Amino acid sequence: MELKGHSASVYYFSFNLDSTRMATVSKDGTWKLWDTDVEYMKQQDPYLLRTGSFNHTEPSRICLSYDSHSIAIATHANIYVFNAEEGVLDHEYHDVHALPITSIAFSPSSYYLVSSGDRHIQVFHNITGYKANIAEMEKKLVKATSNTVKDRLNLQLKTEREKLESIGVNGSA
Repeated sequence: MELKGHSASVYYFSFNLDSTRMATVSKDGTWKLWDTDVEYMKQQDPYLLRTGSFNHTEPSRICLSYDSHSIAIATHANIYVFNAEEGVLDHEYHDVHALPITSIAFSPSSYYLVSSGDRHIQVFHNITGYKANIAEMEKKLVKATSNTVKDRLNLQLKTEREKLESIGVNGSA
């Protein structure tokens, strides 16, 4: 298997929880999201889902959230969080460490993003992930046909919005 698409060296890659998606970041100033849910025994190759612009050419680390909603890229002491579905930059965190970031990871719930650098660990709320969850539930709500499903989705939406509001962010997607 060979993933083709970057025009320069790939710095880092990351899989989601079930390995059906993979994100890569490259020296060419782009990140890519790949569908890796293919049949390797039939010689199928992963295919490109999305390319995002990331205008940094210095070594970077990338992390795909376990639910595949968020992509975080760390360069030097800064973190950039993208909405994986839309490919747009949603949040930036600058100078989060005194030295370059050595690692970034999402929690298994995808609600938190953690970075390490110097002698510290920083924990951030994955606001991008919360918003993506809300948007996904709103789409499901429009398609829902039974009242039971609609009630469950409305309850989940309320919970997600309350979580966002509890950290000082407007709860709409």
